[in-house]
Amino acid sequence: MGDQDTSIKTTKDVRDRLKTLASERGTTMNELLSELVTRELTEEEKERRAQQALEEVRQATGVTVSDDARTRARTFLQNLGQEHHAA
Repeated sequence: MGDQDTSIKTTKDVRDRLKTLASERGTTMNELLSELVTRELTEEEKERRAQQALEEVRQATGVTVSDDARTRARTFLQNLGQEHHAA
C-alpha cells in the first residue's frame, strides 16, 4: 500500500515560506517537508545514537563513561543548544 496524501494546517506565512524554499531548491513542498523531518532526530533516536557512541568509545578505549560524566555532558550540550537557538 502506498503513502496517502494528508493535510497539515499551518499559517499562511509558513505555507508561503515552504513554497518559496521548495521553489528555490527545485522541489515540491511535500519533498521539502519530507527532507526536513527526516533530518531531525527524535529524542529516542538521539538516545540510541548516544548509547551506540558510548559503546564504541568503550570498545575502542576500554573506558566506560560514568553516569555522572554523561549527565554533565548532556547538560552542557543542552545549554549549548539553548544558546544557539537564542542567538
